[in-house]
Amino acid sequence: MHQKRLLNASRRTKILAIGAGGLQRALTHEFVHILNQRHLYDGGIFVGQPRGTEKADALNRQHGVYHVVTFDVEGIHDIRQVSSVVGATTLATEAGRERFYAQTRNPLELVLIGVTEAGIAKGELAMDVLNETLHRYFSHHGADATLAVINTDNLRNNGDVIRDMLRNEYPRRSNAYAGWLETNVGFLNEMGDRLVPQVYAVPEDIQTEARERIGIPDELITYAEKMPAKPLILEDPGDRLRVPFGALEDFGVIVTQESIEPHHDWKLLLVNSVHVPGITHKGMLAGIEYVNEAAVHPTFAPHLERLMAGYAEIVQADIPIAGQSASAYTREFIERIRRIKDDNARINIIETVKLRERAADIVTSPNYASATEQFKTDFAYSFATVLRFLTPHDIAGDRPPRYSGITDMGETYEIRDADRTIQNVLSGAFGTELADVESRLAAIFSDATLWTPPGSAGEVRLSQNRDFSRRAAQFYHQLVNGKSCLEVLEAINQQAK
Repeated sequence: MHQKRLLNASRRTKILAIGAGGLQRALTHEFVHILNQRHLYDGGIFVGQPRGTEKADALNRQHGVYHVVTFDVEGIHDIRQVSSVVGATTLATEAGRERFYAQTRNPLELVLIGVTEAGIAKGELAMDVLNETLHRYFSHHGADATLAVINTDNLRNNGDVIRDMLRNEYPRRSNAYAGWLETNVGFLNEMGDRLVPQVYAVPEDIQTEARERIGIPDELITYAEKMPAKPLILEDPGDRLRVPFGALEDFGVIVTQESIEPHHDWKLLLVNSVHVPGITHKGMLAGIEYVNEAAVHPTFAPHLERLMAGYAEIVQADIPIAGQSASAYTREFIERIRRIKDDNARINIIETVKLRERAADIVTSPNYASATEQFKTDFAYSFATVLRFLTPHDIAGDRPPRYSGITDMGETYEIRDADRTIQNVLSGAFGTELADVESRLAAIFSDATLWTPPGSAGEVRLSQNRDFSRRAAQFYHQLVNGKSCLEVLEAINQQAK
C-alpha cells in the first residue's frame, strides 16, 4: 500500500489549532479531512505547536500530510491519509508566534485549543496565544466578524471555562473587543473521545507494518483505536460553528444547541475515571507499564469492574440520560482500554484536576450513602492510591523544585502535577501513624480550592463525607507504611468473594 502524499497547500486557512498532539490529529483534524473529501467543506488548518518545533517542522516538511493508523491487540485495521493541515509553526518563539498571528488575516471560522488541562490557565502559553489571536482577528475583521472556539481538553464545561478566563482574568482590551467576545465568538462546550497512545507505547510490529504499508516517510504517524460510538459532541447554542461537523452523523458526531453537560459528566465519570482513579496509578506503582496489562491483571481486573459498576449506579441515579445505560457505557470503555496498548505514565499527570473532575462528584453525591459497602471500599482504595502516587519521596532543587515519588518496586518517578498543594501536605507521610495521616487528609479534603470546579456557585469540600474520609485514610495509611498496592488490593478482593 504505497501511498502518494496528497498536497493541500492550495487550500485556504480557515481553522487555527493551538496544539499539535495526537488527539487533535486523530479527531478534529481527521474529521475536517473527511469533510473536505466529501466536498462538504473546503478549509485548511494552520497548527501552532506550543512547546518545541519538531511536530511543526515535520508537518511543514510533509506539506501537512500524515497518516492515522487504527489498530488494537489484533493488529492494524485501517490506515487513513489525512491532509487537512496547510501549515504549522512553533509558538515557543516570538517569530513563530508572529507567523501564527499572521494567519488571523484570513477569514477564519474556528480556533481549536488542544492542550492538556495544565495549559488551561491564565499565563499559560496556550491561553496567552489564544487571547492575542482573538484580539488580532477582531482587529483585522471588525465587530461584525464571527468565530467559534473549541477547547478539546477534558475539563467540565470546557468552552465556558475558556470564555470566562478570557473575560475575567485577562486585561480588558477595549469595550468594543469585550462586546465582540461576548456576542460574536462562540465558546463551544465539547466532549471528545478517542484513545491515542504515544508512539513509543505502540508495539514495534504494528509500527513496522504501518511504515511498510504507508510506503512514504511520515514522522507523524498517529496510532489510535477505531472511532468510538460518540467521538465528538459539541454544544453550539449560538449557532456559531461554520465547520459542518454535524454532517458526520455516520461517525457518531453530534452538534446540538442543547446543553451537553450530562454527556460530558458521563464521559468524565464513566470513561476518564477508568484511567484515574481507576487503574493507571495503581498499575504504575505496581510496576506495570501498560494500561491494557493493568486492566487485565488478575488482581486489578475484578476490582476495576466492581469499581466502575459502582460508579455507574451513582452516575445513573445522579445524571440520568434517557435511553442510555451508564453501566454499558463504562463497561464498553473498560473493554476498549484492554484492546489498546497505552502506557500508564502518559496518563499520570495533572492529578489534582483529574480527581476533582472524575472522583469528587462521587464523594459528594447524595447517592453515595446507598452505594454498596464493597464499592465504598474499592472507591476509597482507588482514591488513596492516587494520593500515594502524589506523596513525595524526594523534593530536590529550588527553581522550581523537582518532586519525585517511589513505586512499590523501589523505582523513582517524577510527580508532574503542576498543583503542589497535595504533594506538600503529604510530604514526609511515609511511615507516619494513622492519626497523622488522618490530619493530613483532613487538610486536603477540606480545602475547597482543590475540589470546587471553576465558576461553581458554591464551595465543594470532600471532608463532609466522613465515611469516605475515614476509609481513604485507612487505605492511605497502609500504603505509606509498607503495604504495596497489590497487597492491599488482594485483601480487598478476598473480602469481595
